[in-house]
Amino acid sequence: SSGINAEYGEFLTLQHYFIQINLRMYDVDTTRAHKNCEEWKANALLKNINIRTILTKILSTSDFKFDNSCISCLECHDTGVKGGLTSDPGILLCENRLETESELHHVLSHELVHFLDHIKGTKWENVDELARSEVRAAKFSLECHSKGAEESPLYMQYFGQPQVCSIAEQFKKCVKNQAINSVMVIKDVTYSKASSIVESVFDKLFNEDL
Repeated sequence: SSGINAEYGEFLTLQHYFIQINLRMYDVDTTRAHKNCEEWKANALLKNINIRTILTKILSTSDFKFDNSCISCLECHDTGVKGGLTSDPGILLCENRLETESELHHVLSHELVHFLDHIKGTKWENVDELARSEVRAAKFSLECHSKGAEESPLYMQYFGQPQVCSIAEQFKKCVKNQAINSVMVIKDVTYSKASSIVESVFDKLFNEDL
């Protein structure tokens, strides 16, 4: 699906952002990882409120006909990433790197925000626009929501760990760190450089709606 070639090959890069990944299509009927990925993907699209909210925004923003076929579960080689945008455009989920349903939800929600930004005209070669999308993806995906939950009063009550910062502070810190790490990897820059880029756009972006 998503127009991905079944032969060995690499995704074409689009605006220097789409991830180049060596892919191989194989007998998906006998692969547990593929079956898990497809099942978890279906559950996410049907039941996950966060993901459905982003999907609703995508469908209301553009005439692009986004459906289940735009999200592909494939095996990824020679890379540490777990998902990304493809040049169709579409979304790739690296089935051999996603170990749990929760992990797939994190990756899918993150990439859906990037997809939304793409159809809204984000210029990925512009490092500031890339940073903006990474802040938004970290904020509106499930990554930092899950981590922030570990700092909740209820969590502390049962596990007896000190609550150093408020949930809001922990969440904001997580969003910023996720965005910095993403910019570092994508642009191959130092932590200091990536931090400077993210800091320059963070406050405005953090307070924006989806």
